[in-house]
Amino acid sequence: MSTYNLGTVRTRVQQKLDDTSFSTDKLNQFINDGQRDVLNSRRFTFMEREATVTAIIGANTVTGTPVDMQLPISLRITSPTTYANMLNYIEYEDFDVAIPNQNLVGNTIPQYWRVFNNALLVYPNADATYGIALKYMKAPTELINDSDVPEIPESFGELLVLAAYKRALEHNDNYDQAQVIQQQVDVQVDTIDERYKRQFGVPHQMRTPNRMRRIGRRFGGI
Repeated sequence: MSTYNLGTVRTRVQQKLDDTSFSTDKLNQFINDGQRDVLNSRRFTFMEREATVTAIIGANTVTGTPVDMQLPISLRITSPTTYANMLNYIEYEDFDVAIPNQNLVGNTIPQYWRVFNNALLVYPNADATYGIALKYMKAPTELINDSDVPEIPESFGELLVLAAYKRALEHNDNYDQAQVIQQQVDVQVDTIDERYKRQFGVPHQMRTPNRMRRIGRRFGGI
């Protein structure tokens, strides 16, 4: 298997341009812009992460929020284990209407969480220190060094090449060809989304034999 990193992706873009003199800095920028556009367009499972944050006594804020957090998914108390529990999400607008001043409620075990200005807030204020497992979507990491590996999986590396190539064409005022390449990018984004999106309910079955369908119906599936 060939090496997959910023340097090899840039070389592939240069090959498509048939121009090895194209600015390296510009191509690196186009590769990063292309990766951000793709990864910010959908929710891909390979961008999911988990970290431990902490609710502290007498406060509604948590500490230790990862710097690469783009979108929180869920919060779950993990310690002390006696109080292990999922926190319920509430929109901050609904919270503000229902609880104008949460400090009046006092301190106890947090039951709810919300987000404001990308900060994670819990309710009620914690009465002790609680370890909380945070599941979240991470922001794309900028590729800087030639050895940096893109977050778009290698099996879809052509998508990243095309996304950068399209920007290079626009830079060269070749807008007609860039539009054609954008159509290819869109097709590949749909394909990678189908492969890596989170499945809800019964997972997609590419093909199910008739006998298995009959068995599945008996148990409420397929």
